[in-house]
Amino acid sequence: MSTPSNLPRTTSPPSQASVVIVGGGMAGLSCAAALARHGISDVVLLEAKTLAHAGASSFGETRMFREMYSDPVLCRLAQEANRLWGEEEVQAAEPLRETHGLLFYGESWDEETIEGSIPGARRVMDDQGIPYEALRSEEIRARFPLKPKPTFTGLFEPTAGAVRSDRVIAHWTRTARNAGHQLIEHCPVAGIDADGAGVSLENGHHISADQVVVTSGIWSQLLLAPLGLAPKLEVWPMLWAHYTVDPALANRYPQWFCFQQQRGDDGGLYYGFPVLSHTDDGRPRIKAGIDWAPKELRVAEPNAMTTEPPARLVELLDAFLFNEVDGIQERVDTVISPYSMTSDVNFILDRLTPNLSLFAGGSGQAFKFAPLIGDSLARLACGDQPAVDLSCWSHQRDAVRA
Repeated sequence: MSTPSNLPRTTSPPSQASVVIVGGGMAGLSCAAALARHGISDVVLLEAKTLAHAGASSFGETRMFREMYSDPVLCRLAQEANRLWGEEEVQAAEPLRETHGLLFYGESWDEETIEGSIPGARRVMDDQGIPYEALRSEEIRARFPLKPKPTFTGLFEPTAGAVRSDRVIAHWTRTARNAGHQLIEHCPVAGIDADGAGVSLENGHHISADQVVVTSGIWSQLLLAPLGLAPKLEVWPMLWAHYTVDPALANRYPQWFCFQQQRGDDGGLYYGFPVLSHTDDGRPRIKAGIDWAPKELRVAEPNAMTTEPPARLVELLDAFLFNEVDGIQERVDTVISPYSMTSDVNFILDRLTPNLSLFAGGSGQAFKFAPLIGDSLARLACGDQPAVDLSCWSHQRDAVRA
């Protein structure tokens, strides 16, 4: 993904800024845009490669948004994020989401996965009054081009859908640059000052700052470890791909998540989107992916993660799509995205020191919370507290204390 070419670029970093943001993905750009709305103009965002580049977690054209969670706290935070998405769309003067619903379907068992569970989600939605439809296997099969097993059940949340993440990245980039922020690409950071009051670049340049916000995803560990502030994270290589589909079925594909228990080396958790894009030659395609990484591929060192799609995972994804979904024609690409994962599969968003704040542990779920993440980081950088209780994302909880 490239930054819109009609926007000015600044390539010479200053020596002083009110806020320095390290990392130009979802969290960094949403923070920069939120700072602009808070009236902070003296902001420098530093990105080692390019904004939302293909090797990082924010790349791609779509992400899910939903309120269907097994965790009541995350459900409430998702509701707040969706309220803020509405404000983002007003500011962008264009739709940034597409509401087409979300289907949870598959097996029900008494264990939570990294995406929750069908029974847990149903309990939380009942408690919080979130509308949904309960579907039997035969109803799912009749309504969608899916092949659920007879024992499968489903929940359909009609108010969920897809975030058009490519549009969102462009919107935040425009917002930040229009506020006078410097978004500097190809500018890797070598280290953060011990007191959190500045950063040193790999070219030897130093930028002093009132506040530093680290939003560099899996690479945040490398910057925070010398300060003794690195949280405990694993890096998971997560596979997704695009598949062309039968044009006659193109309007029937739902946004879906399939829950199945692990069997052998098949982790059982798969997801997919409706047709939201086409190939260069006009064929409709869907995005689908695997929502697990084998233990042997999980690493602590960010640069040790595989960047090539593992053949066995591609085989499993192909097998699911071609066997369990109707109308699949051809896999046209494969992508590995790095997920930074905490042991409790929850984020880290907190102030580490008086001058230093962090977002990490996005676990592939963070984009749906992006306006809340950006606003909360901006408030921390302004010396305030987030507008909602984010204690569940504390860097001091046991799950992330190294």
